[in-house]
Amino acid sequence: MNPEMIMEMMDSEMAKEMAPKIMPKMMPLALEKFLDKIPENERKEFIAKIVDIIVSKNEKKEIFAEFCDMFETLLDIKGLSIHSRGGKGSTKEKISPMDLFLAGLCGCICIAVGNTLKENNIETKIKVDGAVEKSFEEGRIKKVILNIYLKIDNIENLNLNKEDLKKLVLNGSKKCLISNTLNCEIEKNIIFE
Repeated sequence: MNPEMIMEMMDSEMAKEMAPKIMPKMMPLALEKFLDKIPENERKEFIAKIVDIIVSKNEKKEIFAEFCDMFETLLDIKGLSIHSRGGKGSTKEKISPMDLFLAGLCGCICIAVGNTLKENNIETKIKVDGAVEKSFEEGRIKKVILNIYLKIDNIENLNLNKEDLKKLVLNGSKKCLISNTLNCEIEKNIIFE
């Protein structure tokens, strides 16, 4: 089957009638079987498109969690349902509440730094990753470690040295509402690639 024929079939009345019946079974099977066959750079965009479609079709735009059992919850983020395991029951195969917290924090820092650099006419690729040091005994996060990666082409052409650029990035990161709300230690590392 060629792609044009498949696209044509998708617009048919038969597909519109059958899709609601077969998609709930077929889509997970297809993803399980073929997702790792998609080149990594295309896979990220593919997954982002799926998530965007799911969120855009949800009318309520709510964010909530339902308790399932022990350390497991069902999280709903604007229509995107996620089985989550947290606390001492968390596993790498499931998204945990801590993963979502870190993703939100990294996203917020990325936006704050990106806009600061853009305002200063500095074009760069920015990536932020994070980790936490937890204390189950104290029942809290003791420390958040954020790594802010910058890839700047022609860095030598900037009117700033690396130390001044680091200061600019750290000042920009202070615009993140999430990190400003935290009362634990936050370590921010600036890494030039």
